[in-house]
Amino acid sequence: MHLRVADRRGVLAIFVLAGVIAGAVSWAAGQSQNFEVFRAAAHALVEGDDLYALNAADYFKYSPTFALLFVPFTWGPGWLLAPLWSGLNFGLAGWGLDRLFAHDARSKRVAQLVALAGIVVATDGDQSNLLVAGAILLALVAYEQGHMRLAAHLLAAATFVKIFPVAFAVLVLFLPKAQRRPAFTELAGALFTWVALPLVLIEPDELLAQYASWRALLGDDHGNHGWSVMSLLQDGLGFRWSTAPLQLLGLALQAFPLAMGVRFGTDRAWRRTVVCSLLCFSVLFNHRAEYATFAISAVGAGIWYASSEAPPSLWRRVLVVLAIVAPGPFFTRANVDASGIVSFLSAHRLFHPLRVLPLLVVWGAMQHELLARFFEVRVRVRTLAGGREHAP
Repeated sequence: MHLRVADRRGVLAIFVLAGVIAGAVSWAAGQSQNFEVFRAAAHALVEGDDLYALNAADYFKYSPTFALLFVPFTWGPGWLLAPLWSGLNFGLAGWGLDRLFAHDARSKRVAQLVALAGIVVATDGDQSNLLVAGAILLALVAYEQGHMRLAAHLLAAATFVKIFPVAFAVLVLFLPKAQRRPAFTELAGALFTWVALPLVLIEPDELLAQYASWRALLGDDHGNHGWSVMSLLQDGLGFRWSTAPLQLLGLALQAFPLAMGVRFGTDRAWRRTVVCSLLCFSVLFNHRAEYATFAISAVGAGIWYASSEAPPSLWRRVLVVLAIVAPGPFFTRANVDASGIVSFLSAHRLFHPLRVLPLLVVWGAMQHELLARFFEVRVRVRTLAGGREHAP
């Protein structure tokens, strides 16, 4: 049974309203100043200044393309545009979930409820994480429906907001072989278009200088652990490996089931789990991850929970609850530098290794499910072959 149009609109309205409220609270309380950082970068692009100088409370760490796209949010007061920006982010994530479960009303509601709970716990209100997550989900749907160009531009746009969505180019490998080359061509063209988009406003030499400055800035903070598996192991357990080898190990664990999928073929449910796994991986092994980044993994956890073929087990329920609750201010003391509601909100900023552990276990469960499919197929093939050998 499909959700009625009114029901769908109501759920999406809840997402947008939650975003507007989160954005208003964040702007009014000064909890996060990302919106002002984004606006300052947009102003700098228009004025021909260095985007990656300290133009606001913090450094701008996104692409020149994102600064260009943010220019419309400089055309008015922050108290009005910050909630609208946040509402756009929440709304796109809600829409992505809606389209992903277009033919399964029950799973759609479950995924949206679980994801929204995790988002509300983790969000800063003015981040771009949900914009990226929503674009990735819509790209998956576009690929499933054969809209290669739309999918390519969604992934390219997401990549030039945050870099990690480029990893979702692996979705092209799961298309039928005849579609892979055209899909890669479309993706390459889309990436070129989005990287060059600021040329509508600035000269080529200026754009090259902005990219050089961006690269220098990102290189300076590579030693940051973030809210990641690296911090869990290095700071929590005293593990002596450096960040890069741990990221490579995580990449190998993520890549193995993907390689199996390319070799033996996939189905829609498996590809959906791949997206969940990649969303969580992008948080767990991101050395720049912070509490607000867990809004991305909340979307992945919601999809994974709702995609269970049987009624979710108690183990699955406990895992998802822990994964979406962990980023909240439950393992930390209050922030002594703030007071009132700001103290509560700022407590999110204090890292504790236990905040990463539940999501790591969820990601491991996703990897197990991705691999189990191929072992089950192999067992069925052997069983059928054995039956034929013993048939009279």
